[in-house]
Amino acid sequence: MDNHGIVPMGVGVDMREEEPNRLRSLASMARVLNRPHPLPRLLELAAEEACRALPAASVSVSRAEHEGDSVRTIHNVGDLGPDEVRWPENEIYPMPEFATLDASGDVLVVWRFSIDDPDTPEDERALLKRLGKAASAAAPLVVDGKVWGEVYATRRHAEPLFDDDDVAYLEGLLAILAGALSRADRERSLSELAYRDPLTGLLNRRAIDEHAQRVFDVPAGRTREVGVVAVDINGLKQTNDRFGHQAGDRLIQSVARRLQRSFARVPGSIVARVGGDEFTVMLVDCPLDKVVEVSDQLSEESWELDPTTALSCGVAGSVLRPDHSLTPADVFAAADRALYVAKREHRRRTVVAPPLPSEPAE
Repeated sequence: MDNHGIVPMGVGVDMREEEPNRLRSLASMARVLNRPHPLPRLLELAAEEACRALPAASVSVSRAEHEGDSVRTIHNVGDLGPDEVRWPENEIYPMPEFATLDASGDVLVVWRFSIDDPDTPEDERALLKRLGKAASAAAPLVVDGKVWGEVYATRRHAEPLFDDDDVAYLEGLLAILAGALSRADRERSLSELAYRDPLTGLLNRRAIDEHAQRVFDVPAGRTREVGVVAVDINGLKQTNDRFGHQAGDRLIQSVARRLQRSFARVPGSIVARVGGDEFTVMLVDCPLDKVVEVSDQLSEESWELDPTTALSCGVAGSVLRPDHSLTPADVFAAADRALYVAKREHRRRTVVAPPLPSEPAE
């Protein structure tokens, strides 16, 4: 195999008898992907059409991670391998060639491999064996000049290897899919402006208020445990006065990152910036003692790091039933009152509000 299995995309090809079907496929995809779809649906449509039109045994669409040195599979279609599922949760493959791929030019590359080709890398050969397939083609998915992910197709034993006609079809499909993903990213960015804090990228007050309204609407026959952490940066004003507002902004961003890291390991949590130096974390179906444990650790670490800009934390919570009388404002206010106690008394640990009743309304 020439050039270690790398074939330039964009080369001239003769599509012969398959050309009409594939042209119709690309035209259909251009129409379908031009309509608004959620991201998973966009990828599903493209993968299913590629699997049909190539034809391929299976097609997978993956998202690049960690600066392109690995890909996480989002969707698999077709004849899947023993360990593959249609919507995998944790299917990750190393992809070091993406890290050095120049996506800025007009000519991209596609990798084509065969299990019987001596030039096929051993890790790719092992993957084909695990999937029960004989050949593969992997093409980078480039969106707005950056490697977004990968489309990976396979064929069974006794089926023909991927050829230049297949490469040409993939090139057209990837161009259409990249345009759809670019539009989806822009539209999502525009819609998120109203719900994101521009300095930290966290959710804003409007977003957490709307989230809370949904959380507090408890379905019949269920209960829902809700916890709220109110967090305040001590000394932000002094930082602004002494070092300037850019230093204050960096402090706010640093705290936002610490909050995200701390609560990322707690399922059902969202973090929002609700004021200049104020943050709110809302947790659903997480025991209150676990909420306090994470909050305590966050607060104590901040005091050890720098007491002049340490964090104060207050927590409030309740178990909600379908006919409860509490409002989100009740729980937010209780967490704020606990926060003020922690701030006034320079507490290194979280102050927990008294239990909030959730009896039925009168």
